Amino acid sequence: MTPLTHCYAWPDSREARRNAMREFADAGAQHLVLTSRLLGEGLKSTGFLMEFQSDLNGFGLDFVDAHALLGTWEDPGMPLEQWHETVVLRHRASIRLCAAFGVGTITFHTGNTFNSIFGKQLTLENYFRMLIRSLEELLPDAEKHGVILALENQWTPLNHSRQLLRAMEHFRSNHLGLCYDSGHGNLTEKGASFPGRSCVPPIWDDLGIPVEWEENLIEKFSPYLVNCHLHDNNGMEDQHKLPGDGNVDWTRILAVLRHSPRLQCIQNEAHGSVGEMCRKFAELTKGMLRK
Repeated sequence: MTPLTHCYAWPDSREARRNAMREFADAGAQHLVLTSRLLGEGLKSTGFLMEFQSDLNGFGLDFVDAHALLGTWEDPGMPLEQWHETVVLRHRASIRLCAAFGVGTITFHTGNTFNSIFGKQLTLENYFRMLIRSLEELLPDAEKHGVILALENQWTPLNHSRQLLRAMEHFRSNHLGLCYDSGHGNLTEKGASFPGRSCVPPIWDDLGIPVEWEENLIEKFSPYLVNCHLHDNNGMEDQHKLPGDGNVDWTRILAVLRHSPRLQCIQNEAHGSVGEMCRKFAELTKGMLRK
């Protein structure tokens, strides 16, 4: 049995945020995600997160998991040496915030492989070495503060299952795991069926290497899964639809999740109204959840 958490795009005003919290509580939700945006605000002002958590607790809600700072210039595989220390310091501070707010897992995008943006002719191995270096520097913080770092599959070369499983084998740490994203998995397993329409190939083209399409992705991840991000799409675009509104194979995914020994929580990362999301995920995960 596993807790269900909800990722949400919080509005700017405190009143609007409290109204959304009330909706979650009224819909029977209990656990929410400490999002990348909230962490960014928390790095600017810890008081912001303290106020946010106080409001959450007032509605019987709490944080369970987190998403690390993300983006081309934030991810741990970002290859520019002159910015490496700053990137790692921001993630270290984020890990400390996670521990302070009771968060058990923080999910990372490993990074984009945009030679066109970084202005260098780098290989995939260059990016992978920087990812490993960053994790070597971050894992001691994770161990110290009791937080598990989770690496998420996307559709860039650096977060292909081959690279993520290499990282798991390199460290063999209880404080490092994987996060399976159902929408991203669907894109990388089905995208080859939509030539010219899939969002996957342009990312690989930037690095100048052919796409490695995925097979049996969640099955490969299962022994290492500590989190999962669940949403649906059409196999071509990252749409973050509610389960059942795309062509993700939910029977297969739920069957694997039920038997993943390290799974800490199940995260709703779909877009929709609060009530609609809570109803859909309560149905989807019936019999799998605990408070």
